[in-house]
Amino acid sequence: MNHGAARGDWLMLVAFVLVCFGAGAVGSWFTTPALDGWYADLRKPTWNPPNWIFAPVWSALYLMMAIAAWLVWRKGGFGASGGAMTLFAAQLILNVAWSALFFGL
Repeated sequence: MNHGAARGDWLMLVAFVLVCFGAGAVGSWFTTPALDGWYADLRKPTWNPPNWIFAPVWSALYLMMAIAAWLVWRKGGFGASGGAMTLFAAQLILNVAWSALFFGL
């Protein structure tokens, strides 16, 4: 077993987790101040989930996104998986942009 490659694989997983949770943190900078402001005053349907549920759900989602991206990377690296990695990065950027647009503006 090549321990250096295995260690590199796990370090890449950590990197993907940090990137995904970093995107979540940036998005939360826009979201959090609005939750007690104008968003709290919106008329929402009765089936609207409570605010406290979003943090654990988004955390699980970001973790699963990181693992999925890592699995794609492990299969082909950045070269062979370049298109998938580009789409992955684009969706993270759009996710942060959505928070900025919806909650920040």
